[in-house]
Amino acid sequence: MSKNSRSRKFRGGAYATVVSFLVIVVLIVVNLISGSLFDKIDMSSTGKYTIADETKEFAKSVSTPVDLYYVYQESEEDLTIKTAAELIADANDLITLTFKDPVQYPQFIYRYNDTSEINPNSIIVVNADAPERYSYIDVSEMMIYEVNTSAMTKAHVGYDAEVEIAKAIIEVTQDKKATIYATVNHNEWLTNIDKENLGSVTQTFSDLLKLNAYKLKYVNLTAAGGVPADCDILLIGGPRKDFTAEEVEAVKNYMTSGGIVITSTYVGADTLTSYQALLNYYGVRLGAGIVCESDSSLTVGDQPPYLLTKVGNESAAWPFTTPLYTDVLRRNTTTVETLYRSSAEGYVKLSEGDYTKLSTDETGEYPILMKIEDTYNGSTGTMYVFGASFFFSDVFMTGTSQMANRDMFIDMLNQHFSQESNTVRAIPDTTALNEALRMTTSERNKVAIASFLLPALILCVGIVVILRRRVERIQTSENTVNEE
Repeated sequence: MSKNSRSRKFRGGAYATVVSFLVIVVLIVVNLISGSLFDKIDMSSTGKYTIADETKEFAKSVSTPVDLYYVYQESEEDLTIKTAAELIADANDLITLTFKDPVQYPQFIYRYNDTSEINPNSIIVVNADAPERYSYIDVSEMMIYEVNTSAMTKAHVGYDAEVEIAKAIIEVTQDKKATIYATVNHNEWLTNIDKENLGSVTQTFSDLLKLNAYKLKYVNLTAAGGVPADCDILLIGGPRKDFTAEEVEAVKNYMTSGGIVITSTYVGADTLTSYQALLNYYGVRLGAGIVCESDSSLTVGDQPPYLLTKVGNESAAWPFTTPLYTDVLRRNTTTVETLYRSSAEGYVKLSEGDYTKLSTDETGEYPILMKIEDTYNGSTGTMYVFGASFFFSDVFMTGTSQMANRDMFIDMLNQHFSQESNTVRAIPDTTALNEALRMTTSERNKVAIASFLLPALILCVGIVVILRRRVERIQTSENTVNEE
């Protein structure tokens, strides 16, 4: 073998080695870059390891220094709760997150909790400027469970860590706007009252109030002897059991003193004699039946009893709404204003079932939300009458709802109280499902390009270049031989 031939083979081999080396380097760099990129992307199908944009905006708006203490022992952390706390702290330099081991720091942790046990994955929220203002969030409060009463089982189905942390931050940093008392003892739909238990306001409705710095309490008007002195708003959420004469007088006295009453009616509430008399006193009468719309553009899912009304650029939902009337004599100190009504093509069905509009159904604009103002001795009481208790349903009040019900309700409250505090519109829950890594088609394509296709393309180009140059050298060598 000639010296030139060996030299050509050496140069070709060296070139191939250099190209292979470069391909490997590029492959490593690309994978490192893509790895660090996807580490920052929550690719779970339900976003377990990220927080909602609304939560980020809330965290950014916090103007008081806050210390978050995440209580956990090594290897026992709940990644969803931990991530929520970390990302909330990352959104604002005024929010500081510190990890505390309950075994190493028992005295510190028990300073903020009076119970005998601190559960791992609990969170303590402290106002850094006023440490006496703090809130302890037990891990159980950040879990959502689904109870199967027939099988007597409880399944973990979600998290509301973002909601609970936000509520705690508001509690320790903001002064409350007002105290709302929700009535019980009348089988109120809103407070989930049954024959034996007082129950509680539906979780998302309760969250909405607390996220906006409203304090929620409950009152049995009979047991309390009237409306409590610290009540700023009295909420009567869809009573299905009638009021007593004494309770009606208590509400009237509260209105006389300038109080604010919000009441929602339940289908059939027109048969509650005392409750109907209370509304009649202020010039409003509950009708029988359900308001419907024949125009599908004004209903939810082409369902006549699920009304839609415009709230700015969005829509609020009013399922199974009782018609309201003003055909009763009212006091000369009272004014009644209709805030929302059906379209001119609205009609009323007296029974549930078939809501199809018939030619015999009378059409008209049926009021579904009224505002009453009554003035006595210089004090003006205000009462809002909602025709639909289901206006406050979880499905419309939850952070993932596309309806404007929650916005409309909070704006109504804020008209009467200071709006200096932050208004939180929506913070959705997080799924609890454990799952393998799942990516969208776009994400899979990016990973494939970064990890396989791009390096393969570079390698193919290198091979083609090597082969072409070898062919050129062979042809050059043959031409040289022929010339000789």
